[in-house]
Amino acid sequence: MGTLRQPAHHRLRIAGEADAGALRRLVGDWALDAATAARARAELVATELATNLVRHAKPGGWVLVRPVPTDGVEFLAVDHGPGIADLPAALEGRSPAPGGLGRGLAAVRRASSDFDVDTGPGRGTAVLARVSFGDGAPPAGTDRGGVSVGVMEVCGTADPADLDGLLNRANAAMRDTRGGAMTACLLEPGRRELHYFAVGNVSGRVLAGPDERGLALSAGTLGLKVEPPRTRVLSLPWPPGASLVLWTDGLSSRLELSSQAGLFTHDPALVAATLHREHTRERDDATVVVIRHPERS
Repeated sequence: MGTLRQPAHHRLRIAGEADAGALRRLVGDWALDAATAARARAELVATELATNLVRHAKPGGWVLVRPVPTDGVEFLAVDHGPGIADLPAALEGRSPAPGGLGRGLAAVRRASSDFDVDTGPGRGTAVLARVSFGDGAPPAGTDRGGVSVGVMEVCGTADPADLDGLLNRANAAMRDTRGGAMTACLLEPGRRELHYFAVGNVSGRVLAGPDERGLALSAGTLGLKVEPPRTRVLSLPWPPGASLVLWTDGLSSRLELSSQAGLFTHDPALVAATLHREHTRERDDATVVVIRHPERS
């Protein structure tokens, strides 16, 4: 049993060719020690995703990019553009749209170890591409994903199943800060249970088919006092096929998740990026985590 640790994303606004070049150089620097072919694939994906945003998603969009364990890079390109009406044609490189809307996606898919896209007329496009620097296997699992900006490491090497101990360590780690909110979850697929505590304004919900259950939040702020705020470890059902969604107050608290069942058929990282695009407040840091039960319902 281990903790879910992922690096924070770099969020790059893509509005012109200079932005596309900056993304390509960033990814190229991460791939300096990779084989020449792997570095070329990563730079190609960066170029194609950014170019699509510049040409078709007026006034541009965003690419969230980060190195991912153990040896690769993850791209999430999102926009509020016109969307792609004929996605199969675009993925085959024969887009009939004016200007070749979406045509670069065929090259992105060929260069990627892991690829997913969600799009439609009038609702923009979100693309996930993971490029491996190694043997071609996807560099990250597909049962979890997220969009994150800044995460404090408080678990260390201690037992992650000790939620009470984690609360105390988190409170101690935040004593020299302005304080913070925290939700911690222990997922036990074999027992079909989820155990958690939630302090402050990190919201969470579990979706299982048509059912949607919210995590109960306790008032308070970690780090302000020697003793942590009073809270309890609670539990919720965690059946096969369920998805857990956690998000900070950089996103609207009123997410309508159950009405977006189609979105949750996609890779969890793509789900997180789409929720971030649709609900970010743009004036605060935002983190979204989506975890899917490893067994299908």
